Amino acid sequence: CQFCQAMEEEYEKLAKELGIPVAKFRGDEQREFVQAELNTESFPTVNVVTADGKVVKYDSEARTVADFTEFVQSTVGATAKTA
Repeated sequence: CQFCQAMEEEYEKLAKELGIPVAKFRGDEQREFVQAELNTESFPTVNVVTADGKVVKYDSEARTVADFTEFVQSTVGATAKTA
């Protein structure tokens, strides 16, 4: 969707800043799966999947790298990579 596409640049920056994989998934094409497995009812939805497979939904409307970084760090304890 246009909203998801508008956030792609921020996702790329987040992946680079934290040194973690960031993936996008076309949930609108597999709605039953994302509702059952990824805690997703509407789009765009941002989730973090922890090492043990737990899906944690990002509930804020703020969509900046700083906001995503804070969420990831508070969820999984990831830290930004150093140069």
